[in-house]
Amino acid sequence: MSSIPTGLKSLDVLKINNAEPLVGVIDDAIKHVPELLFYDASPITRNKYNTLVVTKDPMVGFRKPGEFASHESAKLELRTVECSYLDASWKVDKALAQQSDWGKETVFAIETLTHLRSAFMMLARQIYYGNKSNPEGFRGLFELIGSTNSDRSNADLHIDARTFPGGNTDTGSGVGLSSVYAVSTGIDSIQLAWGSEGKLTEGDVGSTLVTNPENPKNSGAYYYEQEIAGWCGLQVTSAHAFGRINSLSEANKLTDTMLFELISRFPIGRAPQAFFMNRRTLNHLRESRIAFHPTGAPVDTPDKVGGIPIIVTDAIANNEETFLS
Repeated sequence: MSSIPTGLKSLDVLKINNAEPLVGVIDDAIKHVPELLFYDASPITRNKYNTLVVTKDPMVGFRKPGEFASHESAKLELRTVECSYLDASWKVDKALAQQSDWGKETVFAIETLTHLRSAFMMLARQIYYGNKSNPEGFRGLFELIGSTNSDRSNADLHIDARTFPGGNTDTGSGVGLSSVYAVSTGIDSIQLAWGSEGKLTEGDVGSTLVTNPENPKNSGAYYYEQEIAGWCGLQVTSAHAFGRINSLSEANKLTDTMLFELISRFPIGRAPQAFFMNRRTLNHLRESRIAFHPTGAPVDTPDKVGGIPIIVTDAIANNEETFLS
């Protein structure tokens, strides 16, 4: 069965539960983060809740009339989804804001937009790397690899490019590693959960004295400040919700063959809905194809593989070896 959509994305949840002008700024900031436009989302009342996960399929069978067949119910387990506090609050020097020919209100708007954009990008990075990105955030997909019950393990949905046929295990210093994620979204796969019913805290713009850390007793400056924050978590309810090709580098570049191999490992009806990769990996995929069309024009940048769209993101790193173990 294909994944069940919620009918909402993060922008929908945040628009419904927040007011202008913050909604307009959210709309602008979220456009730069494709993960928040792709993944389904739901508002939740509490910042921690339990969801059901199928850890083992049921046993059924044929039987002759008058005889018995072996039956075993599906095994379910509760999985706790915890939202983490995403803080996009800002401060700006009052003297700087007041000297701007644009006016201090424009400075406030710039601060709000840039901080929300950075917060949403941090959230997107958390989706992939979890505590390896920020230990104060929620668990990410990397931490869920192979962590399900052995009867429903997703370990076979993860390919190491170095061990793929034709891969290069001699990568020198081994730097510059990246990944591609094949993902689905929906209630029964992956979705984002926005705590506090999707309501972001939006404080009034105030004034505060910020002390000089080098001379806290005798010097400081007044700053404008505003609190902007909210709660968000990641819900993953299927072992087949995502797969990954890891250890991609200049020595082991992404190819269509790798992507089709990953697609072939998903069960029928649970093929991924999108591939997420960064710009370097996408260019490697393009380079792996025929260099030129018969007309002499360069090959177009790939936008799908096997009918599955490619989504480019800046949230997937090119130096995973420095923080993943």
